[in-house]
Amino acid sequence: MKKYADYSIRDYVSVASTDAPTPGGGSVSAVVGALGAALGQMVYHLSVHKKSYQAHDEATKAAVECDFQALESLQEDFIRLIDEDVAAFNTFMGALKLPKTTEEERKIRQDAMEQASIVATKAPLETAKKAYETLERIEDLARCGHTNCISDAGVSAYCAFAALQSAVMNVRINLGGISDEAFTSEAEALCVRLLDEAEVKTEKIVKIVYDRL
Repeated sequence: MKKYADYSIRDYVSVASTDAPTPGGGSVSAVVGALGAALGQMVYHLSVHKKSYQAHDEATKAAVECDFQALESLQEDFIRLIDEDVAAFNTFMGALKLPKTTEEERKIRQDAMEQASIVATKAPLETAKKAYETLERIEDLARCGHTNCISDAGVSAYCAFAALQSAVMNVRINLGGISDEAFTSEAEALCVRLLDEAEVKTEKIVKIVYDRL
């Protein structure tokens, strides 16, 4: 079966608009994250050869180079997560369809659903973490990128923040089906921390961008 990551933009949007359960919000979150990481790289490419960028000290340029390389890797992570989220959802749906006639069957089904819910939580949780890492890498680009593409750094940050918020929503919808309190508490605490820190980071980046417009 063709991976959603290999769909054209038009085809992906088209299938997302139907009554098919996939690709859903988790997969779309990863797409948005990938776009955020890609835009950050574009800012680097459009800035690195400009005199204004070359005027920065070597330590700053080395840091931005490191950010660029990280964004390349993050983009690939998001692309992988586009289909990992779908696979996790399909695993849950498979568990949901298990027989439930006898008490033993119901227990097997319930255990399978719980394990599938944990798997379905891990994919968007990784997307959320990768989205925050993306925000961390955009800040230097917003500060040092060429003014002609500074708005793209802002859009990059907004994409990363949207991906994080959306992924957290997908984490939380799955937590309700998990009885492992240690797992759910840890996941929820991480979501709260990521949301809080990402909001602060996004506001900081956006301020940098608007100050340079």
